[in-house]
Amino acid sequence: MRPAVRGLMIDPADRILLVRVEFGDWTGWLLPGGGKEPGEDDATALKRELTEETGVPDVFMGPPVWYRRRMFTRNDNEFDGQEESVYLVPCHVFTIAPTMSAEELSSEGLVEHRWWTVADLETTDDNIHPVELASLAKQILEHGAPAEPPLIEE
Repeated sequence: MRPAVRGLMIDPADRILLVRVEFGDWTGWLLPGGGKEPGEDDATALKRELTEETGVPDVFMGPPVWYRRRMFTRNDNEFDGQEESVYLVPCHVFTIAPTMSAEELSSEGLVEHRWWTVADLETTDDNIHPVELASLAKQILEHGAPAEPPLIEE
């Protein structure tokens, strides 16, 4: 299992930033973030990932909001799944300007960014992960971060 971090980035209009990824025959929307490098703690990894993927300056990392374990196999068989820590990242409106080049983003499978409302998430037919993102985000927007973040297994 690969350790990873993701950010639940929420702007002042309560929109959530997602990235669309294409991995072989799988396409879907995910929270920005990714694998931790050897020796990185969660804060360092999340700031690096969000800067690379979104270009957001001055990331504020809030508390963890859930943990996610997802089993899958990549085409290169490098790992068999991912264990993610998802953190609340309240953010201001900013211009999405990844520090990774278009070629680097493409090699990571990242092809698009989009801000979503909870209503958008509830009504889309697009592939969204975690599958429960709309209800998880709605609870956080209404009640704040949970005292004990749940574990989501997919």
